[in-house]
Amino acid sequence: MAEACICAVCQNAAGNVVGNLFGKILSRISDPITLVLKCNNNVDNLKQRAVELKLKKGTADDYVDVVHRRGEEIGQELKTWLTSANNLTEAADKLAADAEENAEKKCFFGLCLNPISRYQLSNKAKENSEAIVDLVGKACGFDLPLCHIPAPPKEVAAPVKGFVGFCSRKDVLERIMEALQSQSSSIIGVHGMPGVGKTMLAKEVKRKAEQDKLFDAVVMAFVSRNAELKKIQVEIARGLGLDQLPNEITTQDAAERIKDRLKKMKKVLIILDDICVPGIDLEELGIPLGNEPKTIEESLPGEEYAECIEGSSSREEYAECIEGGSLREEYAECKILLTSRDSNVLSDLMGSQQNFPLHQLKYEEAWELLKRIVGDRAERDDIHSAAIEIVGECGGLPLAITTMAKALKNKEPYEWMDAVRILKRPSSENFDGISANVYSAIELSYSHLESEKLKKTFLLCCLLGHRYSIEFLLKVGVGLGLFANTMEQARNEVLTLISKLRASSLLVDDSDNNYFDMHDLIHDVAVSITSRDRHGLLLTGDHEPKEWSDRKAMKDFEWIWLRYSNVDGLPEELESPRLTLLRLANKNPSLQIPANFFKGMPRLKVLDLTHMHMPSLPSSICLLQNLHTLCLVQSVVGDIRIIGELKNLEILSLLRSDFEELPGEIGQLTRLKLLDLRDCAKLKIIPPCVLANMSRLEELYLGNSFDGWEAEENETQRNASLAELKHLKKLTNLEVCIPDLRMIPKDLFFENLKKFKIFIGCKWEGRCGSPRSSRTLDLHLNASISFNYLVKMLLKMTELLHLRELAGVKNLVDELNIEGFPDLKYLCVRNAPGVQHIIKSVEGVHFNAFPKLKVLFLQNLINLEKIFQGRFKDTAFNNLRSITIERCDKVKNLFSSSIARQLLHLQEISVTWCSNMEEIVDDEEQGSRNDIVEATELEFGEVLRSLRLQHLPKLSSLNKSCRHMPLFNEQVFH
Repeated sequence: MAEACICAVCQNAAGNVVGNLFGKILSRISDPITLVLKCNNNVDNLKQRAVELKLKKGTADDYVDVVHRRGEEIGQELKTWLTSANNLTEAADKLAADAEENAEKKCFFGLCLNPISRYQLSNKAKENSEAIVDLVGKACGFDLPLCHIPAPPKEVAAPVKGFVGFCSRKDVLERIMEALQSQSSSIIGVHGMPGVGKTMLAKEVKRKAEQDKLFDAVVMAFVSRNAELKKIQVEIARGLGLDQLPNEITTQDAAERIKDRLKKMKKVLIILDDICVPGIDLEELGIPLGNEPKTIEESLPGEEYAECIEGSSSREEYAECIEGGSLREEYAECKILLTSRDSNVLSDLMGSQQNFPLHQLKYEEAWELLKRIVGDRAERDDIHSAAIEIVGECGGLPLAITTMAKALKNKEPYEWMDAVRILKRPSSENFDGISANVYSAIELSYSHLESEKLKKTFLLCCLLGHRYSIEFLLKVGVGLGLFANTMEQARNEVLTLISKLRASSLLVDDSDNNYFDMHDLIHDVAVSITSRDRHGLLLTGDHEPKEWSDRKAMKDFEWIWLRYSNVDGLPEELESPRLTLLRLANKNPSLQIPANFFKGMPRLKVLDLTHMHMPSLPSSICLLQNLHTLCLVQSVVGDIRIIGELKNLEILSLLRSDFEELPGEIGQLTRLKLLDLRDCAKLKIIPPCVLANMSRLEELYLGNSFDGWEAEENETQRNASLAELKHLKKLTNLEVCIPDLRMIPKDLFFENLKKFKIFIGCKWEGRCGSPRSSRTLDLHLNASISFNYLVKMLLKMTELLHLRELAGVKNLVDELNIEGFPDLKYLCVRNAPGVQHIIKSVEGVHFNAFPKLKVLFLQNLINLEKIFQGRFKDTAFNNLRSITIERCDKVKNLFSSSIARQLLHLQEISVTWCSNMEEIVDDEEQGSRNDIVEATELEFGEVLRSLRLQHLPKLSSLNKSCRHMPLFNEQVFH
């Protein structure tokens, strides 16, 4: 019996062994056969997986660019992922090409396809597909932002406004430009008295250096006596192409980021304007001292240096080692240009190696400058003698001559004579380095301003200081009742007033409508006028003002302005019954505001608290019932519910402040016109109905802030819904991030919306280098927009448009905006595998599309066949300045010859990583061949100055039919 059991067990075991062996043999036979039979399926699957990988890799590449622009480095995990992605992408493309090449290969006298090659191909395709699936899965763990749209090409800049190109200036300018190109000096200085034109000269140096392409980057920052180190670093970082430095970053960390950025550049010019005693520490800014090229021994650790030298058998190999490795200089070749009133500051404190004095204008030059502004009136008998005396009294200072000439340009002769009298009258004011007559000249220009409102605006600008935000000026002015009723009217009025002040030369002439600036000399005079006439206190130092204890003086003050001061404490109660404007911008984070501090200022209209750390606002703030503007900026705050008691508040700004919840009490502010919550990254809760109650709201800013919208009428609703915005009938300006297109109510519509910055379906992302636009839409389209009125309206109005995904969209214009995007200036489309055409006109119809488009950026559109298909009106695309196309593998050419002839303003073309690109311009057009001009006539406008063609394996020519295609003029060809 036992033997029978043992025998049965042995038979079963033998059967299992045989069965397993047979299964393995069968598998070894069937698997290759399956691979051969499924070769096409495996290759097609690989192509699809490769598309997914390319989309992920494109997003990762953009993220790397963003990180580098922030002065940071990506982690090792992402570096490894990108290396693997590159390898797998190349392998997939090669296998796809091999599949096409081997498709017709046969064996057995052409009777069947070659099974060996199909097996090998299918096996590799399957392995690579599995590897890609795994790699794409890993990418889901990365939090990657969007790309940025490139700014339009810079126009060749005209000479700087305000720079007087007389012989005395041209000579100094030429010598500075020579010094910048010399290896003998790395720090160069320009010195001269206030108002002599140092800043204008520095700006002209910047313009010429950029125009002549002497440096990779040219950066200019204003220093002055009381400039904050962080503010200077922000200007330098922006000029070097870094993203906006985070608010919480320390000056030490900011300096490290600037240094890291300089390591990645070759030649940089940094201009620091108006250096004063005690100078400024370049190392603290992040600018390496000396800038001398390091020796190879200093650049590398000893072992690495020795290995490179030993491994280099020739001078050529040694040079390659230096160029390819870390034997390069650690920092960019960094030239520094400094301006100052005092040559000793440049030589002794800043270590400049070569200084250039800038003297006053010669009399003949000064007279010519006045005549340029006034015209022939200066030669009239009834004005001529007064004009001569005014030129003499202005002491050859361009700033004084310009302000006086513009103030008197259209005045009567008796006003010219009165100006002479005032200039000759000694001034009671005394400024270091400023003569009394120059002070009088600037004061006279101020007194000749056409209206009291213009004068008040100028004095308000002087309180804010150098290069300050016009937006903040607007908030303060509206709160004081200085500007028009609605926010839109007030903004237009502010810009008009700023324009007039620039025209008078009391503000620096600038085309930037986001900031204003004024000359240091004019600022000093304006502060004196403000302190004398307006009964106020301006404090910029580190000492507690003695006026705190002067009760009589405090009662007379109409404004108090503490600009980045460092006071240790505030009075328990400030009795200032006439006070209308108070700003406390403090450097001391431990400064606390006493509970009764605001008790004695019942007429206060504008309150600005900047850089404050408060667990709660002082209780006496509720007494400020005349307060119209409250700015709580870059502050750490806890309980702010008391703000809801300020019933007359019209403007509330919590810009860049740290708090987690906007309390429900804020909904009581029914008079609010502007609510600014930008860059409040910690804000997670806005209770329901708070926004809906603000029916007078005209401007709502939630950029880089709250995005936790919830569905309407949800029983567990904790946050606001987008449906609340329907109650804001007066809304003209909106910045908001909406995580999902499907959150938007179908009937949400803003009939008065004029300006917007809206992100839908993606995270808020600031983009350094992207152009500014008052109407920006960033759309990740994961659903149809056919019934979404808001998105349709935004697409018609937008000037800057980012598009991603675009679910179901094949023809961009036909399906998103049949009108052809009449106002669009900047278009970026990426990672949209369904898109086949950007625009395709119906046969026989001459379509008008993109009449204002300046920049077109296309990336990872793997099924894009044509960018422009069909015939278009002459006005279509004729403003296009720049076109960039990356990783669009089906595109064979950029545009037809007829469209090419319309691109008269095209300046930049960039085509990279397009595997099927054959030519740039195609002669194949719809219609009769008679419509096609001779190929030899084909050429772009003379403005084209940059053509970048990289990684285009099938590119054979710019235009196959054209032997000679003049793309560039001789000056810009490279």
